[in-house]
Amino acid sequence: MNKIGLTKNLIIDTDMGWDDVLAILLLLKNPNYHILGITVTGCGETHLDQGVDLALRLLTLGNQPDVTVCAGASKPSQYNHQFPNTFRDMMDEACGLKNLLPEPKGTVDKRKAWEFIKDSLAEEENQITILSLGGLTNIDHLLKLDPKPEVKNIERIVVMGGAVNVDGNIAALNNSKAEWNQGPEYSTNTYAEWNIFLDPQAAENVFNSEIPIKLVPLDVCDYAILDETYYNLITAKDNVAKFAKQLILEKVKGPAKEDIPLPIFDPLAAIEMTNDLRKSMVISERIAVKTEEFFEDNTCGQTYKTLDTSVPEMEVVVSISTVEFKKAFKNAINSPLKPLVTENIKKNIGILIFNQIEIQDFAGAFEVFGAARNADNTPVFNTFLIATDKDPKLCNAGVPPKKGTGSFFDITPNHTIDHHPHIDILYVVGGEGIDELVKQEEKNPALIKWITKVSDTADYVAGTCSGVLLLALSKQLKNMNVTTHHARFNELKQMSDKYNLNLNVFDTRNGENYIHDLSSKFMTSGGVHCGIAMALHIVELYQGLEAKEALAKDVLEYTIPRGVAHPSSYKTHHMDPQNFVLGFSHLNIIMADMKMMDEATKFYRNTLGFRDSWSVWLSKEACAHFARDAGFEDGKGKVMVRFLVHPNAQFHIELMYYVYPKGEQEITYHKTNDVGGIRHIALEVNNILQVYDWLKDQEGVTMLSKTRPEKLNPDPQTYFYWIDPYGVQWEMEEGRPMARVINGIIG
Repeated sequence: MNKIGLTKNLIIDTDMGWDDVLAILLLLKNPNYHILGITVTGCGETHLDQGVDLALRLLTLGNQPDVTVCAGASKPSQYNHQFPNTFRDMMDEACGLKNLLPEPKGTVDKRKAWEFIKDSLAEEENQITILSLGGLTNIDHLLKLDPKPEVKNIERIVVMGGAVNVDGNIAALNNSKAEWNQGPEYSTNTYAEWNIFLDPQAAENVFNSEIPIKLVPLDVCDYAILDETYYNLITAKDNVAKFAKQLILEKVKGPAKEDIPLPIFDPLAAIEMTNDLRKSMVISERIAVKTEEFFEDNTCGQTYKTLDTSVPEMEVVVSISTVEFKKAFKNAINSPLKPLVTENIKKNIGILIFNQIEIQDFAGAFEVFGAARNADNTPVFNTFLIATDKDPKLCNAGVPPKKGTGSFFDITPNHTIDHHPHIDILYVVGGEGIDELVKQEEKNPALIKWITKVSDTADYVAGTCSGVLLLALSKQLKNMNVTTHHARFNELKQMSDKYNLNLNVFDTRNGENYIHDLSSKFMTSGGVHCGIAMALHIVELYQGLEAKEALAKDVLEYTIPRGVAHPSSYKTHHMDPQNFVLGFSHLNIIMADMKMMDEATKFYRNTLGFRDSWSVWLSKEACAHFARDAGFEDGKGKVMVRFLVHPNAQFHIELMYYVYPKGEQEITYHKTNDVGGIRHIALEVNNILQVYDWLKDQEGVTMLSKTRPEKLNPDPQTYFYWIDPYGVQWEMEEGRPMARVINGIIG
């Protein structure tokens, strides 16, 4: 999950089954989404009142009790299809875990679910995504309102539902237990999926509504079968992670375990909605719904492909990478949980020091930790220095000169490794003294044993600069990506080989400057200022993204480095495109219609790694201002604007659709040497040859040269050109001298 500090509006429509609960827990931890509300339907796995109560409790658990919760329909609009009574009773109690959830701090909104959604569509400036995790009854009610809601402000509805090319799951559940048998219309229905079967007419109405839809059907759920591996992926210690872990345990081993292979359903739909699954295969199809009920060989609720052009096309997810999904699930559930504003945090940070440490390695981090504050201005961290003894330790300012005396001062630790308070975060700094210390510890590992002992009970263990060598010597860093000061890369690699640690050592400069897999308590950073970035990451782990960014900007006046300087793999077929772009700013591209806008959104996402940022139909007032500023003589206009953001380079593409006034509707491809206007957009990348190999195989990319670029000598710059399907010519460039990269601007 990429945390980019930009939020999209989201409404979750749910029947509050076990998988809905997991999906909601994942999204409560996602800083890229602003959950406007949870609307509950009683036409699914839980009864309406119990589902609403569960939603309130989950929001309290996730420190977001102010999110709106509304009750919706208690019965479907067609038939009276229901889950078995004892199954619903089990879901009402969150698989027997309801007693582990806190009492609700929020209250139920008096509006019906569809009234709340209608009001939100009218009031919110930016478009809203709706995640549908149950039957579509509430959304069907929305479409029937008079006057009509502003459905154009629905960016898309992501629907977990349907079975297109695989068997449905009605009969499978019905026939798995004698007490769940509800008759032949259930026992013979091998075609439908539950969310569509519950209210097939509502599903048909929504599918035909012209609202953009992404369908996540049973076809793709077979790639994500629930098992104990998901339990083992959860390592975070916050209440959301703990409850998710317990719920998974109930479903794979406890009384709530089902006798049939169980996909993970709604969490898959939630993560697919975030576009964090790069390897998903999505196709456009016209999907229809059978609404007639039969008492044998029942097909009611079946979803099928149709050639009927009156049925709008929708996106249908047909396959995912199981490995990629598990990684995305792990990152999501282990992400930091934003604390309540009124919640005071108090954590002990022990900074391990020794003779000849680097001053900024500990002083920079010390400043970050010391500046972090709770809402009542109390300190978040109690930070202290710790060493093998109480003797003053020499602190160097940079590498000591070979001749003469360098800058230094002495500092006395607060505690020794034999007597100290409990340590929640162990922070190991670096410096020139590390070489002598490593030699001593290889002979007599007293400090290493202490580091290992403290690490067992600490929340997090951080190594910065050459201090990472001590963590490696403790043999706790295994089979992971790490970094250190660039001058120590070879030493760390040699130590990895010597102790069979299988460490991948990366240069994180011009990137985030640190590496942390959220499922691990261990993190590492480069030298000097890189530790400040890692210290701010520790603040985020406890206080959330907004608190970290506010601390950096308003207190420390520090620009947080972003992005990944180097991809985790240089093999083209494994490249993640968001990792190879290092910087640029803003680009405007005109779309012919909403279909082209959605196609362009998908193209730039899949080819260059952009993410949806926000989109909005400009208000009449904004359109009038825009039309005048743009030079349209009548001063009138109707415009949709969609911004895409690159999470690494932090620059935007602005897609614009003019309903009025219309310009030239044919895409014009200019030659490279045509005079007038911008001929190409240049992106700085980190491996020009690998980027060329990646792009030449991407659908919609036209390369201007069929041969790989040659690295020039002595000129350090290498480049090539390509054209996208929307008339934009791009230059990919490597080797431009860069003093710095700040928020995607290369200087």
